[in-house]
Amino acid sequence: MTGFGQGRFEDDLLVCTVEAKSINHRFLDFHIKLPAELSSLESKIRRLVQSQIRRGRVDLIVSMEKNPPVGFRLNVSLIRAYLSALEQLRTDFNLLGDLDLVQLLRTPGILNLESLKLSEEALERVEEGIIKAALAALEDLNRMKVEEGKALWTDILKRLDIISGEVARIEDRAQSALPDYRERFESRLNEILKGAPIDPNRLLQEAALYAERSDITEELIRLHSHSEQCRALLDSAEDVGKTLDFILQEMNREANTILSKTTGITGNGLDIANSGISIKTEIEKIREQIQNVE
Repeated sequence: MTGFGQGRFEDDLLVCTVEAKSINHRFLDFHIKLPAELSSLESKIRRLVQSQIRRGRVDLIVSMEKNPPVGFRLNVSLIRAYLSALEQLRTDFNLLGDLDLVQLLRTPGILNLESLKLSEEALERVEEGIIKAALAALEDLNRMKVEEGKALWTDILKRLDIISGEVARIEDRAQSALPDYRERFESRLNEILKGAPIDPNRLLQEAALYAERSDITEELIRLHSHSEQCRALLDSAEDVGKTLDFILQEMNREANTILSKTTGITGNGLDIANSGISIKTEIEKIREQIQNVE
């Protein structure tokens, strides 16, 4: 699920800002960016992220500024080396021109930020403050994800209602589908026998057996059961994303079975097939949404 959160820590030494961003991902995939001076915090922040987030691509960025603002330090020895090389160029190649000081300062390594050096006591205080700021950022992010989750919850329930309605239609049509099975069975026999006479009683008996093998009652019962399981999970406070994904795979399998058993049947059988396709469509839409749910 997507979200953004921010936390802040400030004392007399420095100001730290923590930003947490998340986007959709099937698993938990998080990346932490820390200043070199705070690299010892990485394992603590990782554990904190794992305690707050279950799924998603999460980027947590810690930025730091000295308070008061940081100063700069000149690399004098490097400047001397550059000036010596410049003078050598002038002598060897008879070059003219004045030294551009601004350009010289842009030379890598000439101008360096003053490093932040903290005492052990100060570092411990800063680390504690940053952990609290990271927790605040993650809680802020989770609040945004909760709002997105409410919208997903409403959409998924609506689609489950559509599936339940299609299952009910199939149940109504399946009761009178025997003539349609008989018609398909007779058509196939005619193709095989190429006009040879068929005993009507035998045909009816075989069509009944064929209809029994093609019975979809079991699949409909499972679809009902799976739909209710989905609703119960959506109302629970547990991490349900992966469980819902598994149940939807099972629902899709039941819909495929219904379609395979009604292939080539006209009349009510065609209506059953259309409802089966509608069920599969709604299942796929829910599965797309479930990828975002923890």
